[in-house]
This record gives sequence, C-alpha cells and structure tokens, in this order.
Amino acid sequence: MIQITDNAQEQQLLPLFRLGFRPFFLIGALFAVVSMLLWGMLLSGTISMPSQLPLSQWHAHEMLFGFSGAIILGFLLTAVQNWTGYPGLKGTKLAILFTLWCLARIALFILPPEWFWLTVILELSWMPLAALVLGKAVLHAKQWRNLFFVPLLLVMTLLNAMTLIAFKEYDYILSQQAIWSMLFLVFFIIAVMGGRVLPFFTAKGTGTEKVLPLVALEYVSLAPLLLLAALTWFPNMAVVSALLAGLAGIANLIRVIRWKPTITLPVALLWSLHLGYILLSIGLILYATSFFIPSFNPTTMIHLTAIGGFGGVILAMISRVSLGHTGRPLIPSKWMSIAFIATAISGLVRVIFPFLMPDLLLMAYWISILFWCAAFTLFVLCYAKMLLSARLDNRPG
Repeated sequence: MIQITDNAQEQQLLPLFRLGFRPFFLIGALFAVVSMLLWGMLLSGTISMPSQLPLSQWHAHEMLFGFSGAIILGFLLTAVQNWTGYPGLKGTKLAILFTLWCLARIALFILPPEWFWLTVILELSWMPLAALVLGKAVLHAKQWRNLFFVPLLLVMTLLNAMTLIAFKEYDYILSQQAIWSMLFLVFFIIAVMGGRVLPFFTAKGTGTEKVLPLVALEYVSLAPLLLLAALTWFPNMAVVSALLAGLAGIANLIRVIRWKPTITLPVALLWSLHLGYILLSIGLILYATSFFIPSFNPTTMIHLTAIGGFGGVILAMISRVSLGHTGRPLIPSKWMSIAFIATAISGLVRVIFPFLMPDLLLMAYWISILFWCAAFTLFVLCYAKMLLSARLDNRPG
C-alpha cells in the first residue's frame, strides 16, 4: 500500500504541485518549444542574447540539462512513489524545486556575464535536491535496485558544473566533453527505463505475454553507453567510441525487435514508444559510421538519436504517465499520433536534409525545429488542462 498523504490534505494543494510529473512535464514540454524557437531565431540572427554562453553551447546545454533534466526529474519524482510506497514530493517543497529549475533557465538566457555566479548557484541546486529526495525514499524502502539513480543525478550535476565552469574559462573543449558525456548518460537512462517499461507496457496493452530479457543482451545494450560517457574525456579513443556506439545501437535494435513492435501498431501509446526506441538505436549506428565515412558528421548523425529517439520516447512516455496519473484511460487524443510522427520527422529531417540541401542548412534546421515544436505544442494543448486539474478519481497525485 502506497503511504500517501490524507486525501483531505491533498485536496488543499494546488493541483500543479501534487506530484512531480505535473509541473516538470508541462513546463518542460513548453520549454522544449520555447527554447527551440529561440535557438532558431538565434541561428537566423533575428535575436541576440547576453554572452554568458556561446550560442551553440547554450542550445546543447539547455536541451540536455534544461529540457531533459526536467523530464527525468518529473519521471523519477513520480515513479519513486510507486517503487517505494514512500510519499512523493509535493506541495511547497515541489514548488521550490520547480522554481529553482525555472530560475536557472531564465538566468542562463537573460543574465549578463557579471551575474554568472548566480546562474551557477541556481543551476547546480535543483538536481542535487532531487537526488536527496529520491535517495531518502529509496533508502527508506531499501529499494537498492533503484539507488543508482541518486549517484547518476549527482554525476550529472558534476557534468553541469564542469560545463558552466568551462564556458566561463573559454575552455570549449572541456565544455564539449562534458556535454557529450551528459548526452550518453541521458541515452543510458532512456535505455534502462526502456528495458523496464516497454516489454511490460507492450504485453499489457496488447494482451500478449511479456518478453523476458536476455541478460547478455541487456549488458551489451547498456554498458557501452556508460563507457561512451566516460570515453568522451579521451579524444584519442575515437575508434573505440565508434565501435561501442555501433555495438550499443545494434544491441538496442535487437532488443526493441524482440519486444515485438509490429503488434503495437493499433495502440498509439505503444507504437510511439517503439518508434522512438528504434530511431534511438539507428541513430547510434549512424553515429558510429560517421567515424569511418568522411561525409557523415558525428554531430549531425547523433541528432537522430537525440531528436527522433530520445525526444520521441520522452513524448510518448510523458503522454502515457500524464494520463495514468491523472486517473484517465490510456487513450490519448488523436492529435498526439500526429505529435509522435512529427517528432520522428524532426529527427529524420535534421539528419537527412543537410545531405539533400547542403547550401540551405538554415532552412533544414528550421524545418526540423518546426516539426519538433509542433509535436510538443500539441502535448501542451492536449495535456495542460489535465495537468493543472485534480485527478478525475479524486485520488492523491
């Protein structure tokens, strides 16, 4: 039995702050739209920003630590209640944590360089606080299987600190290494959670038997992603990194094929998860080939994993979690099917169009940006009301 607060007390809380998924999913999705539009306008020279961060570094940082961080926290702060039976973060404490995340986003974009120290304080506060909350719950329930998320959040905070310090010291090599390391850690989290939930969701949603994991395949799917996060600090290990990325991509592709994606086609919340995971796997394979094919740019290739894969899995997952945790049937709006497809198109455009239109890169970027923004705008429009309202069944959460 989950030890939740008294329902009468729960009803006194603002619905937005009754559980972690509500503010972080809603505003995280909105931030995914706003930050990408700002990125497009910065690329086009339509707007400018204070020089705390170089433009490309700001974009990479905010997609990883800002957007991804929000979604990861929203998921973990919600899931930990189910894992442990310990009350999830809510009310004033959740509002404070969320406010710190928001202030850090604003500070990075608008504060002048001389206020950089304030940006650092804000940016390095919210993830350790979330790790503290998560660790307390996991230790209380002795859920050792999920304890690894705590040091993982702390490592991400360290990478965030290294990125910011490197920006300040104009050490762009160090900042890039930290960003790439964070990128592979994010992929690792998606791969871990994918292995946990996709076979279960697929079996439950299609009325079929759950596919059991192959231990060796699980290790080959996950371990290379952690090694890639470490090898970003060793530029002379590029060939090894390529081989690891290829191995991870192939292993995860085999993994998702074993989960029977074809039987999920009638269920939007299932095929979208499988599609995202397939694109994530293919993106890793393309990234690996870029080390051996001169016309393939590694940064371009990894965008299929980052946009179509990671973005697609995130959009499908937050759609499902938001429905389930607001007491609604797991049947999304038909508009969300368009959103899921738009995310995949965004990733494909970002990878393919630079080859088709090498002289029109800005146009290619904008097409990808607009598909991405359309996808997450649809999420905000379809889910804002339910995330801002109490559960339909009047239960806590």
